[in-house]
Amino acid sequence: YRSDGSGPALILMPFFLAASQWAPARPALAKHFTVITVGGRHLGGVAMLEDRAAMPSYRAMVRGLVDAMAPLPGEAILDIGCGAGSLDRQLAKLVPNAITAVDPNGFLQGEAAALAAADGLADRIAFVPGNAESLPFPDATFGCVFSVTVFEECNADAALAEAVRVTRPGGRIAIAVRAIDMPQWWNLDLPEPILRKVTPSPRSVAASGVADASLYRRMRRAGLTDLVSYPALITLDRPDGPIWRYREDHVLSLLSPDELPVWHAARDTAAAEGTLLCAHALHCCIGRKPARQPEC
Repeated sequence: YRSDGSGPALILMPFFLAASQWAPARPALAKHFTVITVGGRHLGGVAMLEDRAAMPSYRAMVRGLVDAMAPLPGEAILDIGCGAGSLDRQLAKLVPNAITAVDPNGFLQGEAAALAAADGLADRIAFVPGNAESLPFPDATFGCVFSVTVFEECNADAALAEAVRVTRPGGRIAIAVRAIDMPQWWNLDLPEPILRKVTPSPRSVAASGVADASLYRRMRRAGLTDLVSYPALITLDRPDGPIWRYREDHVLSLLSPDELPVWHAARDTAAAEGTLLCAHALHCCIGRKPARQPEC
């Protein structure tokens, strides 16, 4: 946390993904209050990213991407859209390679660096400001490039072109995106009308983003070869966690007042039985940049 000003205490909680957070308003507020700005791994968007990364199935998905990329000794690795650096800290414990992590959100970059330092990994991961559509690196800089649930929110084809540009010939690129073309599954005993509402995945994708199986042909069209393409199933089973709340809050917004008690009763029954869980899919694809680019 940080404290500014004097007067009655005013505690400012972190916004979800806003890059500026409270910084523009803090000087004005500090004229009237003791402004205490809080952050860290247990609050806001950072807490959600940390909670998601801690899920066993999510960790397995990351290990699968790493195994498929197969970083060679000495190869530099780039993470596009690192957020809180949750996956980079996992990666640093799996491989000895140098890791560079970019994100356009300055707040998340600061939190990521602090969390890496707290885990004793400050010298293993370099956090750099950067945009997926315009990466601040020369051509052929990295042996491996990866990105997880980022290409939904940007111009996916432009970001893919940039990923290819900064990858050395023979290097590997691994991308995972949410699969809104596949259903999500709740292990609840629900009537059919409610199931029809809660089974579709949240439609969270920008106009030029990718959140479906077109990821596979986009990567082939970007010039990558030796594609390994597959959906990965992510299972959530901690209903007190922020990533679960994100999914269930979306469901609750879809239900009528008459349907809400039915949902809660089914949820309570599953929780009492120890069988409460939700699952959704990601599309994963790993490809290789050709050693020699084809002539136009």
